[in-house]
Amino acid sequence: MAMRIDSRAARLAVAGGLLAVLTPGCGSFRLRDTPPGFAEFHRDDRGHAELRAKSGDNVGLRIVTFGNVRGGSLAYWSRDLVEKLGGRGYSLEGQSPARSANGVVGTRFDFHYVPPGDHGESFYSVVLFASDRYRVVIQLAGDRDQKAAHDEELDAVAAAIRVAGCRAGGKICKGPQPPALKTPARPEQAKPSARN
Repeated sequence: MAMRIDSRAARLAVAGGLLAVLTPGCGSFRLRDTPPGFAEFHRDDRGHAELRAKSGDNVGLRIVTFGNVRGGSLAYWSRDLVEKLGGRGYSLEGQSPARSANGVVGTRFDFHYVPPGDHGESFYSVVLFASDRYRVVIQLAGDRDQKAAHDEELDAVAAAIRVAGCRAGGKICKGPQPPALKTPARPEQAKPSARN
């Protein structure tokens, strides 16, 4: 016996399936759990997705996304990040490869910073991922003496996050690591040139 299929219901089912494929439910990134010892106090999945959490010892974790542009490779955004932070007084101390849970190539940067005034030394560590559609930036910051206790947490978050926006056959998500970068000299740190 032949079954009769309601053509309107069939069209709605197909449209719903296409909508589910075309509309990612997770936005630009997905992170299942906040690291142990951190309390999540802000999550925004609209526009540029953002998550903020804080540990009991006052170390902040922030994940934020931005749209990517044509030519926006991991190497391009890495250089941009190091140059901008260097201009604000951050010193790059380390650079290492990272990889997301779904295989997107990223880079971790560890900075040292001495804020103006009598606030002590700080650390600022960043894992940067670039997909065809997004830049996902994982930031961890706090007092310098707390860095060692939280280093592995940043690596764990980077390994657990799923970065969206990879285009089939695209070269951005599986691209190469950026070359080794250095903090640019700030104008007041540059040596004066000899004049004749």
